Amino acid sequence: CLYDPVGKVLISGDQVLPRISPNVSLGVTEPAADPLGEWFDSIARLKALPDDVLVLPGHGDPFTGLHARLDAMDREHRERLDELEVFLAEPRRAIDCFGRLFRRAIGPDMLGMATGEALAHVRRLEVEGRAVKTIEDGVWWYRAV
Repeated sequence: CLYDPVGKVLISGDQVLPRISPNVSLGVTEPAADPLGEWFDSIARLKALPDDVLVLPGHGDPFTGLHARLDAMDREHRERLDELEVFLAEPRRAIDCFGRLFRRAIGPDMLGMATGEALAHVRRLEVEGRAVKTIEDGVWWYRAV
């Protein structure tokens, strides 16, 4: 993100989008990373900016009301984490979590992004001590603690 305090303009790129949340994904090359936790930290830091900045997102129209948008994105992801924790009462793979996270069918064109985002969410639950990962026959399984 780039912020111009004089002009009160924030170029947010994909970090803050007006209608959808950005794709926050965990790559299999960094399985111990916590991209969703880092994203939560980042949007919390953005709340230090004035609410009335003009936000120039990477997708969608420019908008104002930064704090309300940050709060909405934060709330949405935390609610999905809570739903996911309940869903993980039985062991699940990341792809089994798509229905809880996305509320729409995931086609082959979105499979990579959806998998990365599902992995970021189950990893966040691991970091928070709310889920554990086991590996069976090379497959990552997640269950709530």
